[in-house]
Amino acid sequence: MIGNIRDFKDILSKLPYLSVYEEKDKLILDYERLDKSWEIEKSAIEDLLEKLKEKKIKDETILYDEYSYEALVKFEISQPVPFRLFFDEERLLKDDPTNGIVYELSKPTDEYLLFILDALRESEYWAYIFRFFPSRVMKERVSREKLEFFELLSKITRIYTLKIKSRESMSSDRFSKLATSFLFNLSYNLDIAIIEVKFLHELTRYRITRIRRSRIDEIEPPHRIYNHDLVYHYQMAISTDSVPLQFLSFYHVIEHFFHDIYHEDLINTLKAKITSPDFSYKRKRDLENLIKLISQKIKYKDEELLYNEQEALYLTLKKYVRLDNLIAKLREYDELLMDYYQKNKVSFSKGTPTNFSLSDTEKIFKQIADRIYKTRNSIVHSKEGGKPRYVPFRHDKELAMEIPLIRFITEEIIINTSEVIE
Repeated sequence: MIGNIRDFKDILSKLPYLSVYEEKDKLILDYERLDKSWEIEKSAIEDLLEKLKEKKIKDETILYDEYSYEALVKFEISQPVPFRLFFDEERLLKDDPTNGIVYELSKPTDEYLLFILDALRESEYWAYIFRFFPSRVMKERVSREKLEFFELLSKITRIYTLKIKSRESMSSDRFSKLATSFLFNLSYNLDIAIIEVKFLHELTRYRITRIRRSRIDEIEPPHRIYNHDLVYHYQMAISTDSVPLQFLSFYHVIEHFFHDIYHEDLINTLKAKITSPDFSYKRKRDLENLIKLISQKIKYKDEELLYNEQEALYLTLKKYVRLDNLIAKLREYDELLMDYYQKNKVSFSKGTPTNFSLSDTEKIFKQIADRIYKTRNSIVHSKEGGKPRYVPFRHDKELAMEIPLIRFITEEIIINTSEVIE
């Protein structure tokens, strides 16, 4: 956390178009984009830093003490933040005098701005937070009003925070429960999902453009015909900010082949069995073993044919995914990913660790199938009970780590089931 004037100066110096000059008792901040300068007394900065030191940090983005709580929030909508929410200078304020609690949804406090600047200064999410090109309206406002520097900084941020103040001392867990309840009330009544952001990666979806041809002039015309159903599910996955919906949409691409591949494998297994030289239809034991094999592979329930979906997933991976390609893509995207998959199971689904360095390719595919299938089930069957389950938002950070794996598998399948344009 920021500890002194020097840290303060270093952090602000990272802001584009902002020059910071130090004098004996003050700092001079010169913002080139607005042709505007501010003077801030060092004593005022020290007071602000002292306030920040009194706060505790929870997760990556929450500042709190016994009587106050400030958390980053995001609006899960494609449009700009709906200003109908804010009736008082971009601030929504709700007072609960009975319980001695005040809720406020607004731009961040000065100490929170410093805290988030410090948290983000080495982060890839820096550009998401700040608008470094002030709008015409903002320029006009700055020119006619005497905005303090932190007021301007607040204006050029893309973030809002939820603030809770309590008359009585509270634990961070209690504050967190109150935050969830307040945001639910807003979502319920306004039909807008407002979500508490606990980790920085939740600010924006993972980025893959850095390993793809993101410039239009570098993109080739298509050379293959792809299955349009698969493409629709793929497009759904990459168009949403919802991590579980991304995962399930990618899963639907793989699932498309389960029925045919499973039955093809069953037919080949039976064909190999009955054409084997040690099989005889005249031996009762051989026929009983054949019936047992079929009953293990397929079952009927309510006139519906059921099969082992995890095995079907394994067979699909084995048929359509080139393991060397998958490993290369994972390494290119993040060289630490494979080590993560090897050392970590998926805690909320009990999906098995995956060791990509094994010499047995089939075993690797079985581990991948187990990891993906159990994670899919934990999302689809996320209810109370004995089964491992996914809890929305609480497990999003961990689930997001699984997206590159299932996305690259999906892309392998779409490409490897396509046909060359002739």
